[in-house]
Amino acid sequence: MLRSLWFLVLLVSILLTATSAQAAEPLVVHVIVPLCSNEQIDCGSNVAGDPDRLDTNLYWGAAFGHRRFFDRKKSGFTRLDVMSAEGARLERVVYRRNVSAEPFGGKSGETIEQIIVLDAYHGDSIDRAVEAFWRLATRGGRIRFRDGGKERDVRISVAGYAGHNRLMDGVRLSPPPGAEERARAIPSFVLACDSEPYFGPALRAAGSETWLMTRSLMAPEGYVLDAVVTAIGERASPTTIRERAVAAYAKWQKLSHRAAGTIFAKPQ
Repeated sequence: MLRSLWFLVLLVSILLTATSAQAAEPLVVHVIVPLCSNEQIDCGSNVAGDPDRLDTNLYWGAAFGHRRFFDRKKSGFTRLDVMSAEGARLERVVYRRNVSAEPFGGKSGETIEQIIVLDAYHGDSIDRAVEAFWRLATRGGRIRFRDGGKERDVRISVAGYAGHNRLMDGVRLSPPPGAEERARAIPSFVLACDSEPYFGPALRAAGSETWLMTRSLMAPEGYVLDAVVTAIGERASPTTIRERAVAAYAKWQKLSHRAAGTIFAKPQ
């Protein structure tokens, strides 16, 4: 009897430990950013549209570029790691902030990590960037980075894309994954011109829930991404994520809320 009771206590302890570890798993948003290229669209200037200039590119190092926006002092994020070129990927930057664990099933007062991974792809390799995003959104994945002196391996929670909509140029997505892989799909968002009709149906058919898409031309810059990932860190609904994106776009683009609202698609 005592032995059975001891085994039951041990089993409960293991289950509680596993549940606690699961609750502590970080929320990881991995965003693919193909650098702006003047050969594809008008990026505003020669340096802003140089597809391998990290420091001046419109979507990376320029005033509202993604890395520069997350590097700013008041971003709320701490930079953990910077990885240099690996093939078509010119740079990977990893950021962290702590968010309330309560919306994710944790206890009041507890926090979990929100990890943001930004991948800068050479503009000439935008097709590979699109494919990397598509595979990530429809199959999920893990990512490694260094945190201080420690190497970490974490599961990716959400896939994002921020850059030119290459599908508007006639590029096609790869065939959707099979049923077994489809079960590994993760939520996604696409900050690109008119992304809903080009990406939305394909992503949803492949099992990826689309949290934010667009229905018009837009500038996929850092302030929009910041609004989106901040909302995701609060476990906001797709409707609220869209509202945050609309508000940020209206503010930074100096548009009316109504005009900005026509750019972002309502959740499907």
